[in-house]
Amino acid sequence: MTDERQIVVPASFLKLYTPAGRVRPTPPREWLEERHDLCEDLCSLLQETVKEKVWTLGITQEDALERVALGLAELPLELSELETTWIKTRLQEMLES
Repeated sequence: MTDERQIVVPASFLKLYTPAGRVRPTPPREWLEERHDLCEDLCSLLQETVKEKVWTLGITQEDALERVALGLAELPLELSELETTWIKTRLQEMLES
């Protein structure tokens, strides 16, 4: 049987759900793919928001990323603290590329 979805979940995301001393993450693969998709989609959507905050508020990119990360907690997505940190880091990578 082959996987219909060939999603590559990056090691940095898998690490969020891999307990210390273990090699594999504990949640099922499908759940991890869905959470990663959600977080990656948020990053794509938030790139322009970060750029806009830097421009309109005259703040640094780091400050804008911090504000966006704080705003994520207000969304009804039940993002974990680790996911929020991952999103902030991923957003920074996307903005610098």
